[in-house]
Amino acid sequence: MPELPEIETIVRQLNRYILNKEIIKINIYDEKVVDKKIKDLVPTKINKIFRRGKSIILELNNDRYLLVHLRMTGHFHYLDNLNNLDNLNNLNNFDQNYGPYRFKKYMVSRFDFSDGSFLTHNSIRKFGGIKFFNKEGLQENLSKLGIEPLDDGFTLQSFKEILTKKLTMNVKSLLMDQGIIVGIGNIYAQEILYLSGISPLRKVSSLSSSEIRKLYEDLRKILKSAIKHQGSTVDNYSNLEGKGNFQNYHNVYNKVVCKMGHKLIKVVINGRGTTYCPDCHK
Repeated sequence: MPELPEIETIVRQLNRYILNKEIIKINIYDEKVVDKKIKDLVPTKINKIFRRGKSIILELNNDRYLLVHLRMTGHFHYLDNLNNLDNLNNLNNFDQNYGPYRFKKYMVSRFDFSDGSFLTHNSIRKFGGIKFFNKEGLQENLSKLGIEPLDDGFTLQSFKEILTKKLTMNVKSLLMDQGIIVGIGNIYAQEILYLSGISPLRKVSSLSSSEIRKLYEDLRKILKSAIKHQGSTVDNYSNLEGKGNFQNYHNVYNKVVCKMGHKLIKVVINGRGTTYCPDCHK
């Protein structure tokens, strides 16, 4: 599943391509994935695009919102000229794997803009989707989420306060709990803990003050670096401009040995595969 760096990358790209554009038509090809009510929102303007945790939110006119979950295999395609594409509504006319028509493959919805450009939402395994919310509904949905780890409000002191309330949790589970800290999933939890030198099996209560500080600093360092490299392309993740390349900087995720040459161990923590180095993690 795309995590904070991947979603942040896509949000920044969407802001460059479609912010302030007017949607004049919405086609839905799978109502199990895309809320059919959004067809009735047009014409409308995209006033704001932002991220909350692993979700993308599009703010439209009159306090109406689209909440997008990409999950494991969702992605977007943006094309700047709709008028030059023939037979757009016939999904079988063109090769969907290559060239300008690849946007049709796995397409579940399409947003047409008044300037002739359009955005498609594609989903291979259809785990994610797009839902419509009014302001109150959106706030209720997002209220369950924890703190944003890259916001100014996430300080070392606030991190310490979080940890004091979760002393019996293991460190990896805490990092991945979206009700505590949002946006960190299996990839980045492992990378953060490796950089910090902290075993994912340890309890929060076992962390020293210096380890807490390093964990806080490395958490933000890894996320910022991953955003800089447009996320990690593992399996199906892609963004509007291609693929991420932070996977080239992974130290433990999907690895057999760490960068120090030590053999890695894989265990299961809360149902998730977790790779760590018994020599580098303490």
